Amino acid sequence: MLNQADFRSPQTRPVFPESADDAHPRCREMAEAMRELFSVGGGVRSKDLIGAGFTWAEIAEFSDAAAKLAYDASVRHLTSRPDLLADIIEKARAPLPNRPPLPRDTKESQALLVAWGTYCTARAALVLDPWSGQRERCLNLLSLYLNRLPIFPTNRETVMYAVEQTLPQVAQ
Repeated sequence: MLNQADFRSPQTRPVFPESADDAHPRCREMAEAMRELFSVGGGVRSKDLIGAGFTWAEIAEFSDAAAKLAYDASVRHLTSRPDLLADIIEKARAPLPNRPPLPRDTKESQALLVAWGTYCTARAALVLDPWSGQRERCLNLLSLYLNRLPIFPTNRETVMYAVEQTLPQVAQ
């Protein structure tokens, strides 16, 4: 029997990780080729991948993982950012029931949406029939909504002042 120590290679075996982020370089190349082929022809066939320089063995080994990488890279993942003070002021000046201002650490709840919807309704009523009682009602409902948000009192006052300047001025 031969001594195994004499036949050891100085080259170490590559370790292929399990996570998709650290995929084999050839798999990443195939994913990019798949994206290009899909954008040009609307589909990816084995014949197209062979034409792009991949072997049957690579296609058999990497096609599923490469397709997943190509899909993940081609889909835009949108997340809404929390509203800043300027966004809150803008949304309170032009209120829409389906676009409530939601600053950081605000969980959208039914009570919050109802309070915002009530303010939007009062604001629409003020536009149709401006009178001083309706104006005060709008400011009061906005104040109630802002009190539910996790923002500082000075920011609440800033929003209230900015919105008050845009409300129609009515004589008593």
